Amino acid sequence: MFVEKYRPKKFSEIAGQKAALKELISWINTWGKDKKACLLYGPPGVGKTTSVYALANEMNFEIIEMNASDKRNAEAIEKIVGNASQTLSLDGRKKIILLDEADNIYGNVDKGGVKALAKIISETKVPIILIANEYWEVSQSIREKCKMINFPKLRYTSIARVLKDIAKKEGINVTDFQIIALAKNSGGNLRAAINDLENYRENIGKIENLRDSKTDIFHALVEIFKRKTCKVREVLWNIDKTPEEILLWIDENLPRVYEKTDLPEAYKMLSKADIYLSRTKRRQQYKLWSYAMDMMSCGVSVARKGEIKFVKFSSPAYFTKLSKTKSERIIKKSITKKISKKCHCSTKVAIQYLPIALSLSEFFEFEEKEIEFLKTVNI
Repeated sequence: MFVEKYRPKKFSEIAGQKAALKELISWINTWGKDKKACLLYGPPGVGKTTSVYALANEMNFEIIEMNASDKRNAEAIEKIVGNASQTLSLDGRKKIILLDEADNIYGNVDKGGVKALAKIISETKVPIILIANEYWEVSQSIREKCKMINFPKLRYTSIARVLKDIAKKEGINVTDFQIIALAKNSGGNLRAAINDLENYRENIGKIENLRDSKTDIFHALVEIFKRKTCKVREVLWNIDKTPEEILLWIDENLPRVYEKTDLPEAYKMLSKADIYLSRTKRRQQYKLWSYAMDMMSCGVSVARKGEIKFVKFSSPAYFTKLSKTKSERIIKKSITKKISKKCHCSTKVAIQYLPIALSLSEFFEFEEKEIEFLKTVNI
């Protein structure tokens, strides 16, 4: 497979992760002075595991890996990770313990695994590196013992360069346009893009079933709250949500992540975004969407001066409320339609008749559920 054949062996071969690699190298070079473990987090296919193996290759470390196929309970973690964390390699080389899919240590099946791992990290004599797609899925008791390093989604230009190099070496006849199409539709996942290129060759040049390139809202929130750069605006344009929905997500999670001193400026930016969105709807001037997206992305991002808190993001309470009241709203709509029809008025005007509608149930021909609604709901 191309993925294994062209897996980078050196830092210089890893695409688009200079900042993350710089942090990783700095952490390993000063190991023992601060955090004994490091958590590499980010979406799939961006080079997290590959970077660890490149580190081991360039700095002559032995890797002891615990992967997803291994049990994750306390006994298994202590046996594999615990023993390795207290001993040196037989050949005298330095050692790194790698725990992949660290965000999968949870639930009743893995009870005790989190506690055991936290204890091992505190007492380890060798570096421990954990890998996860979402940092907030990793237990806080583990996160607080780790150096956090984000591996962001790769730019399509970085992916395109890798694909072009592989295509040249493999003698694949592919145009620049097709390379860019594969890169853009990978969703920032280099591994997926390489697999697509191999599939392209096997299917004699047909680019089919291109991947959904939409950005996950949780990843977008991480970028906005962590980055402190106007480049985060690019993330929002690739989310399968309306600007109004994105604003609600940011509004819900902002006070959970930012320090209190940073909230006034951040909400000032968010309120400006809200103004632009309302003007867009009222005036039908959709070019104002761009200003709204800028305010809620880079505006909120650069408003932060302090540190951020690592929390589990929550969906907007507004959506939860809508879900809970959906059946009530359907009944209410049905009632107003019947009033509208009988009184020859709009549903907006019909709402005004709701306080007296119960006494006229027979006239409006309400159903039993509509009558019960009028009895129990305080209109």
